Amino acid sequence: MSSVRILIADDHEVVRRGVRSVLESRKEWDICGEAVDGRDAVDKARKLKPDVVVLDISMPHLNGFEAARLIRKEAPQSKILILSQHNVSEMIQTALDVGARAYVSKSEVSRDLLPAIEAIIHNRSPFISQIENNDGRTSASAHTASSVSTKTGDPQSSELDLLAERNHLRELFMQLPAAIGVMSGPEHRWTFVNPAYVRAVGRGSDKALLGKPIRESLPELKGQGFFELLDEVYRGGVPFVGTEMKVNLDRGASGQPEEAFFNFIYQPVRNQAGAVEGIFVHAVEVTDHVLARRTMEKNETRLRLAQTAAQIGTWEWDPAGKNNSLSSELHHMFGTEASDPERVQKWMSRVFPEDMPKVQAAMQESLKTGFQEFEYRYQDPQRGLRWFYCKGRKFSQDESRLFGIVLDITERKQIAEALRNAHNELESRVQERTAELQRRTEEVSAQAELLNLANDAIFVRTLDDKITYWNQGAERLYGWSREEVLQKAPYQVLRTEFPQPFEEIKAQLLRDGRWQGELTHSKRDGSRIIVASRWSMWRAPDGKPLGFLEVNSDITERKRAEEGLRTISGRLLQMQDEERRRIARELHDSAGQTLVALDMNLSSIQREAKQLSAQTLKTCSESLELVKALSRELRTISHLLHPPLLDEAGLPSAVRWYVEGFGERSKIAVNLELDADLGRLSSECETAIFRIVQECLTNIHRHSGSPTAGIRIGRTAREVRVEVRDQGKGISVQKQRTSGSLKRGVGIQGMQERVRQLGGRLEIHSGKDGTTVIAILPTENRASDSPSTAAEVAY
Repeated sequence: MSSVRILIADDHEVVRRGVRSVLESRKEWDICGEAVDGRDAVDKARKLKPDVVVLDISMPHLNGFEAARLIRKEAPQSKILILSQHNVSEMIQTALDVGARAYVSKSEVSRDLLPAIEAIIHNRSPFISQIENNDGRTSASAHTASSVSTKTGDPQSSELDLLAERNHLRELFMQLPAAIGVMSGPEHRWTFVNPAYVRAVGRGSDKALLGKPIRESLPELKGQGFFELLDEVYRGGVPFVGTEMKVNLDRGASGQPEEAFFNFIYQPVRNQAGAVEGIFVHAVEVTDHVLARRTMEKNETRLRLAQTAAQIGTWEWDPAGKNNSLSSELHHMFGTEASDPERVQKWMSRVFPEDMPKVQAAMQESLKTGFQEFEYRYQDPQRGLRWFYCKGRKFSQDESRLFGIVLDITERKQIAEALRNAHNELESRVQERTAELQRRTEEVSAQAELLNLANDAIFVRTLDDKITYWNQGAERLYGWSREEVLQKAPYQVLRTEFPQPFEEIKAQLLRDGRWQGELTHSKRDGSRIIVASRWSMWRAPDGKPLGFLEVNSDITERKRAEEGLRTISGRLLQMQDEERRRIARELHDSAGQTLVALDMNLSSIQREAKQLSAQTLKTCSESLELVKALSRELRTISHLLHPPLLDEAGLPSAVRWYVEGFGERSKIAVNLELDADLGRLSSECETAIFRIVQECLTNIHRHSGSPTAGIRIGRTAREVRVEVRDQGKGISVQKQRTSGSLKRGVGIQGMQERVRQLGGRLEIHSGKDGTTVIAILPTENRASDSPSTAAEVAY
């Protein structure tokens, strides 16, 4: 016999080694290669062209079935043997469908592998590995529907027919909407489940069930009695039929079983000898039906409880049959008994005599219209006077019966009566209050006439920002009459520009009761004016805030004059800087250069020391020292007037130079922090910052008594922030409140003007822990839009 070339494909090295050892027992067979996954098996089958390919099913990249299809195309001469640990009929059928000639269980390799290869290389019928059950009998239903007897070598066509028939039956079960399952053995091991059963128990696939005992595959059934039922059916052979049986299933694999209901049958499966070998399960879920019925029962119960709680009774009246039917609740409301033959007479005797004609007329009219609705009074022996509301109708015009309800509306009537009494009392009080308000209004009107005499604009705004008072001074200043502005928001009329957010102003008013500041308003002709505004809180007698009283004085002309003065002041500062720069440059270019020349000449004379007398040499040396000292003094004066570093190297270098010199002269330790990305700014901005730093350090040295100072200059995309702080005695509260020295000081005023000219703002915070000056300047030069900028002082 010629050599048979075999390719082994399995992703487990141990399995490959075991298969190789079994096959090597045949000397005439040659193991031509090993593949570690499905894709590797296809590639090696194409290259090696083996006679037999032994394929595992579960492999990475390509599983055995996919690899088998490709091998049939790439190497059609190779015969395929599927070797797998899966022993279910679906696997066997799929193996045959993809072209495999044999299917061998890994658990039966030692017994069936060699005969299977013998069968396929001799072109016998497909070889299907037979599996033994726990009782030692061969099972065809659990793992295979066709096998080949390798001992006799006879074809097994009848068993193949049986496989086809069972496959057809299996397909029918797979398509059924009911849950179908088959278990074998006393441990109830699953051998078949259809998709409906997999969905019913909430598992991802049949792999979670097949081949496993029910106690392992559905552990959540423990303690619910189903395991015991299966044991009883298996032992006794008697079917069990369950109707609307509750079961808790872990359908979401969350460990939290959910409630479901099933109609099911446990049917014992017997072998040819009549012994029970398994159980057939047929189940239909009825959870929705059970829950719907329960919901309906709950709703009916709730309806009855609601009727009782709401004191609603129902009735049915058949005039033709001369009978009526009342619900138990309605009998309770009437104080009658259904078994009492005198109940109708008792009811009639308790209806108020004045209301009986109305009741009888309504009932008589309903015979024609098929509808009735009326109220009447009823004297209950125990509960006293009751009010009842009756409403009913026919379901159709073809029948004579009427159906309806009776509501006990006594409480509603009592409430309505109480409301009428309360309304009358309230009406009386309103009239009294109206008279009082009329009197108060007259008093307020008299006071308002006095406010009209004022020259200032006075108006009142409510908390929800509506104008409720507008004096004649406001009419003269703004141009709008009182009727035009009342109940309007001030912003709609005046277009106010606030120096700070309005919510902050409102908060201060609520806290302190007053606020004052400068506002910009629009007049009726569209012109803009500036007013000095004083606000006071308007409160009710109980202290509750009602609104604000606003008094405004026109200061537009004064602000224009101040703006003119600021413009002149700014121009003076600019001229001062230019003059300092000119003088500093002249000192450097003229006097400075002269001193340099003088220094050089004296040095030349000093070199002729041999020809000079001792006195002359001494005088020359002293002159040189004086020239050098004068040069240093001149350079210092020049730099203080306008440091050349500011123009040549920029602000960082100039500030560092000045701070070092200041520290040496004043003995004050200065901590300087400069933003690494400060870069170059405009000439005006750099000059202003340098002068602010210079002025702040001078003030610290002269007034604060602080041993230290800190300077921080930082830059963002839109602005530069300069902060100078000390730990001195600060600016006294009295100075800040009285003379206004803080605002009038030449140094601070100069800083304010520099900042204002560049469109920035200056803040000064002073207290017992020291003073901090903060200047914030835009990175692009722009003049301030506001007519004035004042320092903000906090202490």
